Amino acid sequence: MKSKKNREDRPAGKARAKLSLCMIVKNEEQDLPLCLNSIKPAVDEIIIVDTGSSDKTKEIAGELGARVFDFPWSDDFSAARNDSILRATGDYILWLDADDRVDEGEVEKIRLLKQNFPWKKNRAYYLTVNSQSPADGETHFYQLRIFPNVAGARFEGRVHEQIFYRLKDLGVESVQTDIVIRHTGYRDEATIRQKSERNLKIIENELEGDPQNVVLHYNAARTLGGIGRLAEAIEHMEKILGNERIQEKERQFFLEASVLTGKYYADLGRHDRAASIFKDLARQFPDNGLAHFGLGESLYKLKDYPGAIEAMRQSIHFPIEINMFPVNLGKLKYYQLYILGECYRETGQEELAREFLSRSLNLHPDDYTSLQTLGLLALQRGEFLQAADYFERAIEGGGNLSSNYANLGLALRKLGRRAEAEKALLRSLEMDPQKVEALINLGHLCKENKNYAKALEYFKNALTLNSRMMDVRLVMSDIYFRLQELEELVGQCDALLQELNLPRDFILNSFKELSALYELIGDELGRQGRKELSLLAHQVSFLISPSKEVLEKMVPLATSAGILKRCLEEVAEVLQFHGYEVDPRGWLGPNLSSL
Repeated sequence: MKSKKNREDRPAGKARAKLSLCMIVKNEEQDLPLCLNSIKPAVDEIIIVDTGSSDKTKEIAGELGARVFDFPWSDDFSAARNDSILRATGDYILWLDADDRVDEGEVEKIRLLKQNFPWKKNRAYYLTVNSQSPADGETHFYQLRIFPNVAGARFEGRVHEQIFYRLKDLGVESVQTDIVIRHTGYRDEATIRQKSERNLKIIENELEGDPQNVVLHYNAARTLGGIGRLAEAIEHMEKILGNERIQEKERQFFLEASVLTGKYYADLGRHDRAASIFKDLARQFPDNGLAHFGLGESLYKLKDYPGAIEAMRQSIHFPIEINMFPVNLGKLKYYQLYILGECYRETGQEELAREFLSRSLNLHPDDYTSLQTLGLLALQRGEFLQAADYFERAIEGGGNLSSNYANLGLALRKLGRRAEAEKALLRSLEMDPQKVEALINLGHLCKENKNYAKALEYFKNALTLNSRMMDVRLVMSDIYFRLQELEELVGQCDALLQELNLPRDFILNSFKELSALYELIGDELGRQGRKELSLLAHQVSFLISPSKEVLEKMVPLATSAGILKRCLEEVAEVLQFHGYEVDPRGWLGPNLSSL
């Protein structure tokens, strides 16, 4: 617990301070027993102010030992809360809502805190509110929940009521504790929207009478942001950020308003404006991890990867802590590592990328995004078993995406697990019929199974989506030669020559001349540094008309790609196709000299 002990403030022989629980309720017969039963051991009296229940709320409250009072609802939460605290007899007051829960361990912390309440009644306490929201997940924020029962202590604001400023004027110091309250009120989006729209109407009415009140603008912005009306939320926040008094005197308030404004701009896709806000914040508050995080995230979205790395490393160096507005700490810590991993991948630092992406796993449900990237890195390294594991885990963890099934299918195909690969690839196409990667890999699967007609169907569909895929045209060339569909084969050759801006005015008189064109294509691809495509083109050339010269070009390319053994096996198969005798062990031996 962060609060200081204050036994010295208590006069000798005097009993410890008493704690009153004050609540305002309406139709809470389901939640109220759970709330009161959890907190009863820590409080000395319970005050319930009912604002118009039509169920058994008041009866249940009385049965649980509360003093119950009626208060006519007037669209003013502060009025109702102030009525409750006027009725309290304790030295200190704890306020809760019916949908709050206090776990056993936290109740014990409150009991210990009571023993140290200063008799001078000059201290108030922030507790941590843990809230589960369908939109934001698990969030934490500080809220002033315990304060001394002194004259002049009153809530302000008809909604999002607060007592901090009034207590500050009374000379009451506020301190933070590690006591946690679980708030369960945001169970579904419909409930959130209903409460937000109710609150917004009250705030707007209040703003009409006090249009310069920055706290009201802040509450309006928070409420509008929660229901997705971001542009309107920003308008209210800008009124706060442009206030010179707030800039100079209320630095924490200015920081929080700026962070939320940057977030709203980011959520609108205005990453340039968000980056500008967070850059200024990082300069003004260099030790604030949240400012550096916002800057890093914005720069990542703007593809400024070196800048994002520097900012995100700063956000880790200055840990992000609980604030006065809800923060999903688990999600932020996850995205610190995830964004660093992605930035390192984009800048070619694959070892660091794998390190940070691996560290990000299990921190947040969104970690399937890290698993996806780790899977891609494993595919690039040829670690197909590891890649398949990453993509399977990504799908199970929430990444039920067409791209993940397509990449899983590729990894499984490379592992020779064809039935599983086909299932994954067909699932990818079911989710996205235009998934090019799935079409191509299904084409390869069919080709490997010698189902050439089906393979061509998949490849043709892929070309309708992207006609410039040279690897697809080369594989189709292989199939058309095997099927002796020569007109189609020549058409593919012509398309490849055109793509590479090579001469096309040839009259073909033999397979050998057609083979020479594919060799020309392979040579040009090699000059461009496109080694894999160069090897494919030379393989087609060799298939059409085997020659020692083409084979000698294939071998170093296959060696460089680490697939020499497979390449030689395919060479042997081609030679058999053309009627050459091949050593049973798969080696070509003296047959090369006869080519």
